Amino acid sequence: MAMESTTDTLAEDADIDAPAVSLRGWSLSGKQGDVFTDVDLEVPTGAVAVVRGPAGSGKTSFLLSLAGRMKVSAGEGRLGDLDIRKQTRKVRGQVAVGHIGGLTDLEDDFTVAQHVAERQIMLQPWYKPWASKSTLREVIGLFRDAFTTATELIDDLPPGTFSKQDAQRADFLIDDDGEVFVSELSELQKFFLEFSLASLSRPPVVVIDNIDYLRESADRARAWAGILIYQQMRRTRDPEDPLTVIVSCEDSSELDIATSSLGSRAEPSVLELELPPHLPAQRGSKH
Repeated sequence: MAMESTTDTLAEDADIDAPAVSLRGWSLSGKQGDVFTDVDLEVPTGAVAVVRGPAGSGKTSFLLSLAGRMKVSAGEGRLGDLDIRKQTRKVRGQVAVGHIGGLTDLEDDFTVAQHVAERQIMLQPWYKPWASKSTLREVIGLFRDAFTTATELIDDLPPGTFSKQDAQRADFLIDDDGEVFVSELSELQKFFLEFSLASLSRPPVVVIDNIDYLRESADRARAWAGILIYQQMRRTRDPEDPLTVIVSCEDSSELDIATSSLGSRAEPSVLELELPPHLPAQRGSKH
């Protein structure tokens, strides 16, 4: 399966000779037929890979296979120096899941601070079962910065880019201490919270499934902008440890809006992979 490239402005610190992900003949089949088949893909370190396809094209399964959470039927895959098929435990430690419905769902009756603290404790040694307030404030601060910057950029677009209602600035309910409950957050705020939680361990790769679940086009543009802003922040802080993001969607047009809005503030390498719809295996007819 061929991969088409759209934007190829590589960051200077991204090494194109050392791809973050490399796949050859990557395939998954089940009782109902092929889920995806014969995928060849190389994602440079620090890039954004967009996995596009209609509902039912296997996008979620594809991302889970890259994250070491679903076994493929055939093919070779590497995550940096790791063999994805043979070293799944190590792969799971290197690929964080930013959003997959049913897997990363947040608890409505938890506060933002409780979610951050819970994830932070999971990343710490067993003898340190707590999270400091300074850590919580730092994480929440990064979350707020990404959200507000993305919102400001999109809201500053020329009139007519979105409807007046879509372009209204979202109320930001998250206080410095994160005492707001998840049930009070907008879908976009929940998206950024999931992405922030996934990024806490500073993984080399984050996968995000179905960004289209954000219903408003302006929110999808803000989400893409936030991803690019966070990538640039991490690249600036540690050029030797860039973040690679792999995102699935049906339509990536809002990514173009976010990229053009950011301009020189974020110049990502963007690759696109198209997964075609697949038909279930047909049962033999009786005569």
